[in-house]
Amino acid sequence: MNMRMKKFALSIICLVLAVAALSVGICREKSMDTTVTQTSGEGYSQTCLGDLTILMYHNTLAKGKKQSVYCINQDSLRKDFEYLKTNGYNVISCKSLIECVDNGAPLPDKAVILTFDDGYLNNMTYALPLLEEYGYSGVFSVVGDYTAYDKNGKGGGDFIYFGWDDIAEVSKNSNVEIGLHSYSMHNTRPRLGVSQLKSESDEIYKQVFADDTQKLVEKLDELGVSSNIYAYPYGKYTKISESVLKDKGVVMTLTCNEGINHIYGRRSLYLLKRINRDATKGGLASILKRYE
Repeated sequence: MNMRMKKFALSIICLVLAVAALSVGICREKSMDTTVTQTSGEGYSQTCLGDLTILMYHNTLAKGKKQSVYCINQDSLRKDFEYLKTNGYNVISCKSLIECVDNGAPLPDKAVILTFDDGYLNNMTYALPLLEEYGYSGVFSVVGDYTAYDKNGKGGGDFIYFGWDDIAEVSKNSNVEIGLHSYSMHNTRPRLGVSQLKSESDEIYKQVFADDTQKLVEKLDELGVSSNIYAYPYGKYTKISESVLKDKGVVMTLTCNEGINHIYGRRSLYLLKRINRDATKGGLASILKRYE
């Protein structure tokens, strides 16, 4: 009797393990299915409109200049653009992305957006001519406070920022879109970017962030420049910051989280991932292969 009971118990255990293995296999298969339909609702398409790669640049330097994590020279940037051109990538503007989403139209194959953070004047000098040559669009995200450190101010040499006149001028170029990058919150102290201080209530933080954003919006408006794109300084963001930006009509927010974006609708245009173009990591091909 004891032997029969042991055999029966063993059979039950094997059956349970088999069912569990089958369940895990089904769940794994579902989790790997990248074509799964998104939750329906306002701001979402029922099907994926395509994948989007966003490249994040900062400084563009003259030919032959030494490169770093956040600096690429004009020779290397040309190689990036040539690689995109010859390997079937389609560089699109934020405006065209929004139009695709609003019309429920598929994105071009291998869609790419080019972003240039911090409002460095060197991007106007060295990146813009290449954007024009290749017919590409770039997002130049500007910081209000940094305009005080223009041609005779902070940094000097290669590392000076757009003045307000420069922003007004470059915004008229059809190859450029202007992005918001905060007025006075591109700092590491007292807060890192637009992060919330531990000592701040939600109400105070919301007002501080809203006021900072509005200040930049109004200053750009004086120049005849508008923007519905916000690039988070240092990639820091909060639920409150997202809510404030949506209330102010911002339809795209950019982070420093790395990866490829799957675009389903308007709501998928928030907290978009970007890939930093680290010029110490080899060519663009090697960087993109990590995300294939």
